Amino acid sequence: MNNDDEQNASEPSFWVKMHSTAFAVAAIMLSLGQWNDTKDVVGMLYESVITNWTNEVEYEQISQIKVGQTHEYIQSLIGVAQASKSSKVDANVTFYYYGNNKYLLTLAVKNERLSGYSVTGLTEDFYAEVPFTELVLNNSTISEQVTELENYYTDNGNLDYYVESHSLGRNAMFYTLSFGIVNYGLLGSETLHEISELNNKLNQGEDLNVADMAGIRMLKPNVFAISEINADVMVEGLLTRFEYNAYFNN
Repeated sequence: MNNDDEQNASEPSFWVKMHSTAFAVAAIMLSLGQWNDTKDVVGMLYESVITNWTNEVEYEQISQIKVGQTHEYIQSLIGVAQASKSSKVDANVTFYYYGNNKYLLTLAVKNERLSGYSVTGLTEDFYAEVPFTELVLNNSTISEQVTELENYYTDNGNLDYYVESHSLGRNAMFYTLSFGIVNYGLLGSETLHEISELNNKLNQGEDLNVADMAGIRMLKPNVFAISEINADVMVEGLLTRFEYNAYFNN
């Protein structure tokens, strides 16, 4: 056995250390007769470890959000939003924003009811599943999942983005699925170039077809939205770079 093997054998793994720490905390609290506090501490410790090393807590939180839920119920699940703004396209819609270092969640609330929501991955390993599809953020390309182009939205002014919208069928309650690419600082130069080239052609009045979208549709989406309201409203809910930095990039 070499020195490295001896060192590895003598040093407990991270998970063994964490397991021992949790039991040590529990033993101390039990000795003080604080069983309820013990459960809370151990639970918080476990969730902290899972959150730091995986995205499972975040995936589970997102999976609980459904179009049609009341705003009050969603707040009971995930708390109060950090920011909000009113829609200019639909005066009855208000957008609510929840941000952390892994993803940005946007709720589109109309008459105190969730009419749509979007999830933007803010790390390259945020592989949230897109409801009603086999699409996974930051993994599958746009063209792999949807071969036909229906509607798209793009800009490279206040925010660089490309988003497609597709109508879902009866099994998905005829919701609208929107997904694509949005830049809050993570996109590479190649992706930004594709978005810029597309917008330059549109600004010059060129008529584009599916072939012109081939390059950008080979990219991996990092944002999706599910809604019962029009896709243009959900796209409006994307924060500009200035808004995102003001609200979340401290």
